[in-house]
Amino acid sequence: MSFRKAVLLLLAAVAVANTVSAHAQVGVYGMFTVDRLSNIASSPLPSPTTNGPNARTNTADPLGGTGGIYYDFLKLGPVKLGADLRGSILTTKRGANVSFNDSGTRIYSVLGGVRAVFHTPIAPLKPYIQGSVGLGRSDYGLSNTTSTGQVVLYNNFEYEGLAGLDIKLLPIMDWRVAEFGYGGLNPFGTYSHNYPIKQVSMGFVFHLP
Repeated sequence: MSFRKAVLLLLAAVAVANTVSAHAQVGVYGMFTVDRLSNIASSPLPSPTTNGPNARTNTADPLGGTGGIYYDFLKLGPVKLGADLRGSILTTKRGANVSFNDSGTRIYSVLGGVRAVFHTPIAPLKPYIQGSVGLGRSDYGLSNTTSTGQVVLYNNFEYEGLAGLDIKLLPIMDWRVAEFGYGGLNPFGTYSHNYPIKQVSMGFVFHLP
């Protein structure tokens, strides 16, 4: 490679890096989240009976908090692309048993993904979409316990497609009006099954300098 080509390549790389840096933005957020976990009644996990007092309902609705951080690193026309990392702790006292709650329902998640934010003619409005995958731990509301009484949590491949809207309130803060998601839990190991998840969240986003 000639010296001239090397210099041109270096200048191009610097220009791209400066463009990315100029539009980079980091934000942290906290949200209140409600999930609807479904397809529980047909779970392959052992059950005392499939009818009567131990019959299973098909849904459970754990709720709790979601926190995360994102980094928007590239602007392409009206779209900003970025990466997102989030965690959720969702619980409810109601399990998936028809006649009793037992130990409730739990979903604990750590997900990473990519996001796209769209510029709109109304500047404070920031619609976005996102796809995330990661580890989800859950008991599916089925109240399985160990011999010592501890609730059994199963490891799952969790996936989510998300869409939401942020509204700028202050230079450093947005109101996340709503975020809607659809995804699921697919257990690792013996008890292969799909537990779909519908999700809605709302909260606040804080921009870091």
